[in-house]
Amino acid sequence: MRRVIHLHWSQTSLVAVLIGLATIFLIHLSCAHAEVFPSREIELVTWSPAGGATDIWARVIGAKASEYLKVYITVINKPGGGGAIATGAVANAEPNGYTILTAGGSNLGTLLATKINLTYSLKDFSAIARTVRLPLVIVAKKGRFNDFGGFIKEAKEKPNTLSFASWGTNSSSHLIGELIALVSGIKIKHVPFQGGTKGMVAVLGGHTDIVVGTLSTSLPNIKAGNLTCLAVSGRARSKDVPEAPTLAELGFADATYEAYDGLVTGSKVPKERITILQNAVEKSLKDPEVQKALEKVGLEPMFMSGSDYDALIVKELERLTKVVRDAGITKE
Repeated sequence: MRRVIHLHWSQTSLVAVLIGLATIFLIHLSCAHAEVFPSREIELVTWSPAGGATDIWARVIGAKASEYLKVYITVINKPGGGGAIATGAVANAEPNGYTILTAGGSNLGTLLATKINLTYSLKDFSAIARTVRLPLVIVAKKGRFNDFGGFIKEAKEKPNTLSFASWGTNSSSHLIGELIALVSGIKIKHVPFQGGTKGMVAVLGGHTDIVVGTLSTSLPNIKAGNLTCLAVSGRARSKDVPEAPTLAELGFADATYEAYDGLVTGSKVPKERITILQNAVEKSLKDPEVQKALEKVGLEPMFMSGSDYDALIVKELERLTKVVRDAGITKE
């Protein structure tokens, strides 16, 4: 009897061991055949029209990151709605990391501060990394004003007569223009355009008095002598236009603003995939050729990890929301 019981126990143990080994084998087999990310083309969606500052950095960084990821990154332009169209599309994309988005102060900042019925919110996204800092500049047609003080003086003498161009209603340039007006105590009219390039054309043609835009968009005409940079919005002067003072130097420190831009993807994308994308972006921004290409057009390479960029986006949204409230801008 004892021998039979002992034999029965041994057979059971053997079966259990075999089942365990089979399970381990299947797990390893499954891992071996799991998808290696990324294994196919990545779509980099941007709300910027072709030739805009965001479009430029997206193509430069995307091209280099594709070398590290060993897959092609296709830049897809979806302008419109101040960034709402592109951003909404990515918010509803399959959360697998193969669709990423250019995102910063416009589509995850000013739009959220001014719009009510958007199809997305911050909770729909996880940041991959901040990529660049974009100093904003206040520029005018050559000869229109001698300096920023001249612009402020005329604006005070002629309330609601002078105008400023932006790259779109509820964009960063729109709200910073409103912030400058608030801080300096002037009243000026806002004229929105679809994209910074069209705003520059309007100023050059004398259709608006100044434009609040990115340095990258303004720089060619500043260097050509067609535009005068009256001031920069950042914390420090720009090495590209060192003669232009900061708003803080001019006594308007509360209007200091540094536009920011980066990459995000869906909030449900696996964290390990976001880390892979972040690492590729970080390596790309360290590349001397990438840095040179970005700086050439007035962009400042400025890497920030995904978690830190998430925090920055939240903080800046709070500030922009206050500007909207103080300027009396009605949320649409």
